[in-house]
Amino acid sequence: MMDITFFQFFVALLVSLAAWCVFLWAIRTGQFRDVEDIKYQVWPSTGDPSGKPTGDIPSSASSAPNPADGP
Repeated sequence: MMDITFFQFFVALLVSLAAWCVFLWAIRTGQFRDVEDIKYQVWPSTGDPSGKPTGDIPSSASSAPNPADGP
């Protein structure tokens, strides 16, 4: 029984070490920089050529039914 516990502890330690290495790699390569800018590249705004949100609500979103209104 103790052999399995030590084996599971060792595997958990290796997985934790691997996750820590991936985290350090992501920091060093700049994966966490400008995370907000990516969403503007994926979902660009139609009114602003820079891709930043303008605050306007699209007409299709305003005509969506409100679930709070009920049937």
